[in-house]
Amino acid sequence: MTDYQQFIVIRHGESETNATNTFQAGNQYDSDPLTPLGTEDASRLAERLAALPVDLIISSSYLRARSTAGAIAKATGVSHIVPVWKDSSWVDLPADDPDLRDYPSLLREIDVPSELQGLPFHDHRAREIQHAALAVADQPDGHYSDEENLYDLWRRAEEIRRYLEARPERLIVVVAHGGILKVWLAHLMFTAVAGLDTPEHQLASYRGFTRLGWWDNTGVLSMRFSRETGWLWLMTDIQHLQPDYFSFMPSGPRMAASAPDVGAEYLGEDEIDS
Repeated sequence: MTDYQQFIVIRHGESETNATNTFQAGNQYDSDPLTPLGTEDASRLAERLAALPVDLIISSSYLRARSTAGAIAKATGVSHIVPVWKDSSWVDLPADDPDLRDYPSLLREIDVPSELQGLPFHDHRAREIQHAALAVADQPDGHYSDEENLYDLWRRAEEIRRYLEARPERLIVVVAHGGILKVWLAHLMFTAVAGLDTPEHQLASYRGFTRLGWWDNTGVLSMRFSRETGWLWLMTDIQHLQPDYFSFMPSGPRMAASAPDVGAEYLGEDEIDS
């Protein structure tokens, strides 16, 4: 084990449902591919990461995350794995293993009600389903249908934290989704750092964090973890001072900001009251 680990945490490139503000639900192993823009941005990011001493790439099993991570794996020449729930534990499978489709992945996007599949974000029926699900999301056993509630998500965030802290590699690229990544960051901030030890405080803080935060497609966050100091979030761009710190700056303007991911939209990144 090194004295610290560095994590380059990435939201996948723009996908078709991102571009159309449409809900994706259920197993997305082979649905929702990257758009041409998403593919281009993933390739550009991969070229930049090729200059870094990356040891491992970890991603969600969903196509849009696997494709983004795959471009990075090709550019860096390092292994790309996907942790999945198999035989009552998280097991690493190669990213090209077809068995991935049969198991839930640790870094998958937030599980939203399957009734949302294919609905536009601002569709009246989608809003009704969101309201119904969020009305019970802060109850330990509250579910509208087959979605993850806030307690489910908080537990998965803790599992992500433990999984990453146990990795032996020094520089790890993590490719996942806007919604679940914000859950994980909020968990680190409000549990590990702020010490909010009651579910009510944790969940209230998380909901506020989702409304405040925004994560662009192929957006990158650099983090560091050590046993002595815990997690550090590198919030400033000092690439010109210390090249060993990684930060990502957009290569050019965009006509519009990236759309929120399904999970972020479902949990209320935008105001949902109509």
